[in-house]
Amino acid sequence: MKKSFILLSTVLLFTACQSSTSAADSPLPTPSAVTAIKLKDVSDHWAMSAIEGAVKKGYVDGYEDSTFKPENNVSRAEFVKMVITAIKEPVKSVSSGSDWSSPYIAAAINKGILRESDFSIDNVNDPISRLEMSRISLRAIDVTLQNKAIQIDNDSVMYNAAKTGLIQGMAKGALEPKSSTTRAQSVTIIERILKVNQGGTLEIDKYAVGNAELELKHTNIFTVMPHIFGGEQIEKWNPENLTLETGDGLYKGTMDQIVAIDLEDPNDPNLGLLGDISELKWHNGMTVKTSKFVKDGYMNSYVLYFKGHVDYNNDTTIYKNTSTLPKFGLYGFENGDPQAMIDGELNTPTHLFINKLGDVPAIIISKNKSVLSSYAGISISAPAIPPTPNYNKKIFYSLIPKK
Repeated sequence: MKKSFILLSTVLLFTACQSSTSAADSPLPTPSAVTAIKLKDVSDHWAMSAIEGAVKKGYVDGYEDSTFKPENNVSRAEFVKMVITAIKEPVKSVSSGSDWSSPYIAAAINKGILRESDFSIDNVNDPISRLEMSRISLRAIDVTLQNKAIQIDNDSVMYNAAKTGLIQGMAKGALEPKSSTTRAQSVTIIERILKVNQGGTLEIDKYAVGNAELELKHTNIFTVMPHIFGGEQIEKWNPENLTLETGDGLYKGTMDQIVAIDLEDPNDPNLGLLGDISELKWHNGMTVKTSKFVKDGYMNSYVLYFKGHVDYNNDTTIYKNTSTLPKFGLYGFENGDPQAMIDGELNTPTHLFINKLGDVPAIIISKNKSVLSSYAGISISAPAIPPTPNYNKKIFYSLIPKK
């Protein structure tokens, strides 16, 4: 450990999140004293149970005025101290003249739940972010990640922390990795760490997992549509396959994200991508005029929404220049009954539109009527003008449907 950790500015006590040293804001002296005092500012707080549990266990205190100040920010050093204390990791005594946090930082590094590269050693007293908190928390429950040779990138941190239930999302599952962390959030996370380490399981926020999956994999199909895309992967999903460059070198396009949306879920965080759903129609394979409105009995469906861009199109006589993203397709489903589809049965995946085909970059998939014939696949291709070849690229064809 670098000696710089020892040179950090001294603070009075870990639990004092404010700089004031008035009697009202002084932290309670001992955990035993806390248990005899009812914290007056947490009775209607969402984290009341976690706060009371944390105080009782003694890894965080209240204040002498019987408050906990649950919305105060927590520093990196304070969070590390709480984790180390909560998991009962041995800590050496503070040497004369050293910062109070030095032995906890040293213990965390020795345990493998903190790396000197996690954040600047000069800013250890700055508020800890949700990303930094998630990284430390993941290592605290996973012995493999405590191996100092194992590194985990930021998107993987948020995905795995959400997938294990260590973190819940904010509004509609928003991850907000750069946001600061409050005292209430901190003790809630640490209570989850303790539960996992004791063999328990955590509640999962599916919206947070989906959002994290989008950031990591550029798709959330595995979280939102597991019964379709949750089978055995013959070929692993690779976000690098979302870019298509034609063999002649004249066209390059990228799918930035393939977003799965559950139309039945009014809280789906990506529902807004579709705009006014009352205007959406699905193409029945015949004409635009005879196609049906989605709102009229077809909300029991998923949507795949394609977000992308054209990197370059160097010959618009070969490749259409009207599209803002590559062409896309979905295959592996039975065709269903074409006449029944014309008559209004959504029995196979088809394109969405408002006024004309192509004005909404999305495919609708009925939950009940769409049937996989073998395996699900997604493809992208260049918008070639016949007879130019499409340079079709199957970016995912690796899912055996679940039985």
